[in-house]
Amino acid sequence: METGQKCLAWAFIPNHFHLLILRGKRPLSDTMRKLMTGYVGYFNRRYRRAGHLFQDRYKAILCQEEEYLLEVAAYIHLNPMRAGLVKRYRDLGGYRWCGHGEVLAGGGGLVARDYLLEHFGDREAAAIEKYDLFVEERVGRYKQGEYSGGGLVRSAGSREVAVALARQGGKELSDERVLGGGDFVASVLKELDAAADQKASKAEVIAEVTKLTGLRKDYIFKHDRTPDAVTAKALYCCLMREKCGAKGVDLMKELGLSSGAISHLCQKGRVLLEGY
Repeated sequence: METGQKCLAWAFIPNHFHLLILRGKRPLSDTMRKLMTGYVGYFNRRYRRAGHLFQDRYKAILCQEEEYLLEVAAYIHLNPMRAGLVKRYRDLGGYRWCGHGEVLAGGGGLVARDYLLEHFGDREAAAIEKYDLFVEERVGRYKQGEYSGGGLVRSAGSREVAVALARQGGKELSDERVLGGGDFVASVLKELDAAADQKASKAEVIAEVTKLTGLRKDYIFKHDRTPDAVTAKALYCCLMREKCGAKGVDLMKELGLSSGAISHLCQKGRVLLEGY
């Protein structure tokens, strides 16, 4: 991917989709913005429609790789069977809207196949066989929503841990945004708190835009499409997202622009920042 991310598993279901993404240097939001904006544009052009396609913003869960990567990959690739779109496991490899077939057969696709298979062995043929067996053994094992965050105790295969903790009178720390053990959840929450403390203010972002461009701050909020105004808006949107954690919907209301326009400006702002 252009953003440096790796897709390790994917499945498209009629009313939703699942992706397992290994993060790169750029934020996950960059990947999702490019993916969803691009797909909506393609879909609207093909079917001659306009407006939103997805009902809600995507839900992102941070996963503890060592413990959960392979289980989550299997969970996602078995989605078509849980949804009743594929009846038999032997037919799953032929389902075109899932990454399982890519892992088995190779060829171009979304899955970073080599990265996933290296967890099953050094030799490709043996790794494919082990992956295939690993996924097949999990047919019918997972419950819907089992890997939806919440820490180790609420996740698959954690019953023994939960029982042990209960006997000890202890509790495993959990958070719906994180899928992992209590120590992992604690470390993530600590990082989130530290990041929140380091967020820039809106005034600081405006000051940075004016310093970079030499333009007055009112160019950010002008309702026109002059090159200077577009540049100021692009930098403002990008920096507000990255340094303040601003949501697209808030930027839409503030600048009076559509979601597509905000996404375009954020992408343009990232390119502009790399040139300064």
